Amino acid sequence: MLRRTHAVFAASAAIFLGLTPSQIIASAFFGIISDMDHTIGIRHRGFTHSLLFAFLAFLVVSALFPNLSLPVLAGILTHIFADMLNPEGVELFYPSRKNYRILKLRFNSRLGNGIIMAISLALIFLRLMGYAVNVKPLITLAYRIHDAALKLGLR
Repeated sequence: MLRRTHAVFAASAAIFLGLTPSQIIASAFFGIISDMDHTIGIRHRGFTHSLLFAFLAFLVVSALFPNLSLPVLAGILTHIFADMLNPEGVELFYPSRKNYRILKLRFNSRLGNGIIMAISLALIFLRLMGYAVNVKPLITLAYRIHDAALKLGLR
């Protein structure tokens, strides 16, 4: 998918989750962070497109900045989902090299990007209609990780 598609999808997921404006912007940023693999020279759609990466990023960010823990998950998980629409898929369970995909749409496909944009609009519409997800358990977990990190002197 295109960078802007990833950013919009992550931001719409954050809106659906009822996050604050600054967290929505952070979600959009984290929505494109998985593609840093291009920049740092590691295999594309490998580690940075895995559940392991999402989990580790959640732990690290929760320890340092618990208010950004949900934007990390919203951004990275929406990125992974969107890239699962590509023929190459993603190494979801890295270090396993098996690729998982949902569809076989090219990253620059109008249909693929259109599907993600339609899902994004649906998420925003559902939020405007009053639907929401209870994110309190995740927020509580993030603050517990943060407190534990402080006790260990990791900050």
